[in-house]
Amino acid sequence: MPAVNVNIQSEIINWALSQIQEEKLDDKLMNNITQWLNGTKTPTFNQIEDFSKKANIPLGYFFLQTPPVEQIELLEYRTVDSIQLANPSRNLIDTIYEMESVQDWMKDYRQDLGFDVLPIVGCMKGVTDVSVIVDRIRKDLELDNNWYEGCKDVRDAFSYIRTRLEDCGVLVMMNGIVGKNTHRALDINEFRAFAMVDEWAPLIFINTVDSNGAKLFSLLHEVAHIWLGEDDLFNDRRHRVDGVSTMEVMCNAVAGELLVPKHVFLNKWDASETDMNVLAKITELAKYFHCGEIVIARKALDCKKITQNTYNQVVQTAINNYNLAKENKESTGGNYYNTMSSRLDGCFVRALCESINMGRTSYTEAYRLTNTSRKTFSEVAQRFGGVE
Repeated sequence: MPAVNVNIQSEIINWALSQIQEEKLDDKLMNNITQWLNGTKTPTFNQIEDFSKKANIPLGYFFLQTPPVEQIELLEYRTVDSIQLANPSRNLIDTIYEMESVQDWMKDYRQDLGFDVLPIVGCMKGVTDVSVIVDRIRKDLELDNNWYEGCKDVRDAFSYIRTRLEDCGVLVMMNGIVGKNTHRALDINEFRAFAMVDEWAPLIFINTVDSNGAKLFSLLHEVAHIWLGEDDLFNDRRHRVDGVSTMEVMCNAVAGELLVPKHVFLNKWDASETDMNVLAKITELAKYFHCGEIVIARKALDCKKITQNTYNQVVQTAINNYNLAKENKESTGGNYYNTMSSRLDGCFVRALCESINMGRTSYTEAYRLTNTSRKTFSEVAQRFGGVE
């Protein structure tokens, strides 16, 4: 069968090239693109299809007359730590689209079944007193001041908070890749988490490429945004203050206080051995509160227990240790079903199962929304107590 040539606007090709950040196109394809742009060669359909797959851009976009304008409201809420977000990656864009589909489905489901709006969403809107916001979140999530003492470690603390959020109707989704494509890893330098505010189905997404301590902090940072009623795309790796919006500073403070109550911190800090090295003290308290060392260092800095230089040292060490651990990490394979289950919100899975049994949602739609197959969805549903 002869090759089918197609007319693609040069403006579209240039736009597609601008969308590619980390992805590398092979020399052959780049040579073809150069010839398409200078008019010495016309692309074939198969070549455009190949370009589409390698650039992670929908095939249909290539046949438009002008570049698509992707209106993604969430990107307006990005913080300032990453210059790259001026041109968001396809991985981020596609992850946002995927979470919008999940949120839209859950919103429709709750509305159709007569659910009321969730009172927690935006209940603290306009409030600027961190202690007031913290008290309200603790009350709504039924968190004791020393809730962390009942947890074994950071991972357990994350699971505990996630369960409390689920009980309040907040969806918490997680992934370290786009959908189920292992070749499209998410980048924490671009974003660590995001929150999509909605009265019926507020959603928090956590980038699982991050460290356990950072994931817990990000989760509570986004919790603050849900209670304040403002969308957020969080990508501050260094917990900076300079150049960060007032809202971000406040949400960081809320998350820090939920993790490490100031009065408990001061008692623990002052009660520790006087001759203990400051860095060792930070490590010890991080273990006690089940959080990252940066969170403890931030609290210590705010309480004037350490200098800015010491804080910066802790931050840089934490980032170095993360990068080193990432380089040395060996793939253990893990349990596939555990991984799939951890990515999904339990309330969302149970709602899907109920909707399927009611005849309102097809299995195909459920598989699409959860990035699963028949067998995987059935296993995941059972783990969450859904009757599928």
